[in-house]
Amino acid sequence: MKFKLILITLCIIFFGTSSAEKLNFNIDHKVINSAKFDNGFGAQNDGNFIQKDRDFIELYQDNNLITKIPSFDEDGGNRFKKILTRYDGNNIIRVITYFPDRGHFRIYYDIGFNKNRNLFMLNKVSFEIQEWLSETDARTIYCYHQINQEVNELMNSDDWFHKIRPSVYGWEDGTVKGNCIVSNKIVEYENAYIVVKKSHLLSKPDINHRTKMYLVKGDIVNLLKQDHDFYYVEYINSKNKATKKWLHCSALEACNKY
Repeated sequence: MKFKLILITLCIIFFGTSSAEKLNFNIDHKVINSAKFDNGFGAQNDGNFIQKDRDFIELYQDNNLITKIPSFDEDGGNRFKKILTRYDGNNIIRVITYFPDRGHFRIYYDIGFNKNRNLFMLNKVSFEIQEWLSETDARTIYCYHQINQEVNELMNSDDWFHKIRPSVYGWEDGTVKGNCIVSNKIVEYENAYIVVKKSHLLSKPDINHRTKMYLVKGDIVNLLKQDHDFYYVEYINSKNKATKKWLHCSALEACNKY
């Protein structure tokens, strides 16, 4: 009994009291306005500590649980990191996981809501890794894959979960099924969007205010703000010069299709 009390005390010190609570993420969307993820250990009535179920993320609207989606969290593998709000028509949230023992390696899961079918959809899976070419030089590799898969099917099938999960070498079958972008500078893609076609930049959120500047397929932009179907973005070129202009949502495959 004495040993058991010591063990429980050490667990409390190690994990902290906050580990027994859910991580809360505020989301500004008419379908959901918050997400919760159980991130740690909790104590049972008998004092024994067990790890809580990290498999799901709960989605809420006005404190009412709407549904659960996969957290894509795995013991000994990719671990849940955080949730970002995606302010576009197709994706409500972006779930980010990472591999703690593989250096810089992140996976992004973009989840949206099909209001016509009343279903949550996994629209895209991306991964980002950084390879060090020398002690001072690194390059970033970013690959993405359009999925368009019902979340409910992912919840009920381990096969789907493994098919969508990328690895260091590409996708599960050993090849990259999406588009890959390689940069010789370290890039953070957490808030990034990819230009899907040649698109002119706009001086105002209006298609009649087109400038002579344009971006091409594969360019990366950071979303700064949104005005209906127009996105105010920042683009950094190969010479590290930043340009801030407007883009129509079609340039980023971010228009609301539903």
